[in-house]
Amino acid sequence: MLKEIMSQANSGGIRRGKGSSFDETEADRMAAKQKAADKQIVEALFRRMPVTKRQASVHTELTWYLTQAVNPAAHEKRLPDYCYNIFEKIRRTFFKALPKFSDTITLTGDSKALKGCKTIEDAKKVVSIDWKRLGIILGIGIRSKRFVEMEVENTLKREGVWGLAPKNGASGMALVFDPARLKKMAKDGGIQDVGHGLEQILKENAAPHIGNMRGRIETLVQLAYQWGSGALASLNEGMAIGLKEFLDEEGQPVVESVRENVYEFLLLAWPEIEEMLESNPRKTVTDLHAWMRPFMRDGMCALIDVETLRDVCAPMPGGIGLKLRPLSSRSSD
Repeated sequence: MLKEIMSQANSGGIRRGKGSSFDETEADRMAAKQKAADKQIVEALFRRMPVTKRQASVHTELTWYLTQAVNPAAHEKRLPDYCYNIFEKIRRTFFKALPKFSDTITLTGDSKALKGCKTIEDAKKVVSIDWKRLGIILGIGIRSKRFVEMEVENTLKREGVWGLAPKNGASGMALVFDPARLKKMAKDGGIQDVGHGLEQILKENAAPHIGNMRGRIETLVQLAYQWGSGALASLNEGMAIGLKEFLDEEGQPVVESVRENVYEFLLLAWPEIEEMLESNPRKTVTDLHAWMRPFMRDGMCALIDVETLRDVCAPMPGGIGLKLRPLSSRSSD
């Protein structure tokens, strides 16, 4: 998707239609005009709010959604409801291998008694640990750490954004990065391309989760060792699963939804879709599809027809519960 966005900048701005020539057909001229108009719409979207600023809100809320069982503190949702339904789809596909915390560690006694435990045998009386599931979580963490530290550069190269820099400099980079990020990139070694900027963000986002991985491994292995030989065997079994069933050898998701590209765009366009949901009268799926067509033609979203989009927007569990106005209510406009 970023390659399509940066095509605006690398063309020196918005590409205009071809000039008239002897053998140019009317269809060619119309196609060129449409292409230029589409690119102008795409650029306007990211001039309004750049890619990584849009993604930052999504990342924050997705992290909360996946870890809310571990950190059950009060939380005010910042995105439209359909985004959280997409997060559930992501949890069931991309994060399918990630066990629920409630299935991994459960209290079988008084939480106050847990604090007073002095021996492993005392702890076993008040807490139940599924060591295989815990091993899977640890394995996923180790695999993620390896990806961030050793594989992200090659992944960004395959995506075509490593070293990708717009010809018009800061104006083009502003489609992807907000001013605060551009300032930080300039300060941290003068980063001037998309790939290095994305690598910087990824490492910052991952740091809280993988920063002390070595210490966590040592602590859990020691705890399992003390818990029992079966616990240690199950922990290692789970780690092997986590290492293999989250990311493959190429750093790609082992499991991914067939609608992933559409979900990605709908998450990226959450500010605009939120406005559609709040408009009076509220927009329909047909309106949303018409709005998405320039982005589909520009390669930012899969080309789908309105009926497929209607299926995507349908109530959970089949769809994502994007509550737009029913088409039949148009007659009351």
